[in-house]
Amino acid sequence: MTDNKQQMVSLQTLLAARDHESETPSVISKTLTGKRPALDHDTKVLINMIFARFHHIYTHRFESAYRDETTLNQAKREWALSLAGLSANLIELALERCKREHAWPPTIAEFLKLVQPSPESLGLPSVGAAYVEACQNAHHPAQHEWSHICVHLAAQNTGYFMLRSDPERLTRPAFEKEYLKLIERLANGETLSLKQPIALPEPDLQPEAELTGQLLEHGLSEQQATSLAYYLEKPVGSTVRERYRRRAQAQLDDLKVDFQLPE
Repeated sequence: MTDNKQQMVSLQTLLAARDHESETPSVISKTLTGKRPALDHDTKVLINMIFARFHHIYTHRFESAYRDETTLNQAKREWALSLAGLSANLIELALERCKREHAWPPTIAEFLKLVQPSPESLGLPSVGAAYVEACQNAHHPAQHEWSHICVHLAAQNTGYFMLRSDPERLTRPAFEKEYLKLIERLANGETLSLKQPIALPEPDLQPEAELTGQLLEHGLSEQQATSLAYYLEKPVGSTVRERYRRRAQAQLDDLKVDFQLPE
């Protein structure tokens, strides 16, 4: 294969130039009509650069995969058709992942999988770790030093109230969807920023104080009364509030205290 060192034009520049050719019809759309479109100069240079990177990364394994010029040229054409429309950032990330994850030159299908960015490939927490962080800090998000803006934004977009109140079977899929959308935006070079928070009124602690007083009148200690009234801090109508209330009511029944906790 011809050495491409003398034509090492920036891959990023080539892709950016191609992406701005908005008047050029989609290569994929032409292919769907049954026609084999002619590849423009920029696309040809782009594919040559990608294969030059493969050659430098995989050396003799690349030469083993593409033994002759005919095979190489046919492969380049298929790659050009398959990579049409992909952003520069995603292709750069995929090439970097190739070096870490593939000992042999990837197939088109394998490369397209690498184009889909994962949190770990960008140095971010996994979906599971990000979800746990979001749930643990949904009560006081402004006071937490978030591991990454994507985690904070995903929690914000999912809804702190939802993360505090709803079960995992509902909150985890919702959070994961938001998190992965943000990962893709980040991989595409987009700058992310937090939405301006809306100031919330101070929580009304009067119902909790009144219930604590009523429980004290029934002979409970201050610690017991405060613990049993804790469920009133949870959002009204939420499943977590009802779960805490039922637990507190069961404790009262075990103590033989004739008192019905309000919802």
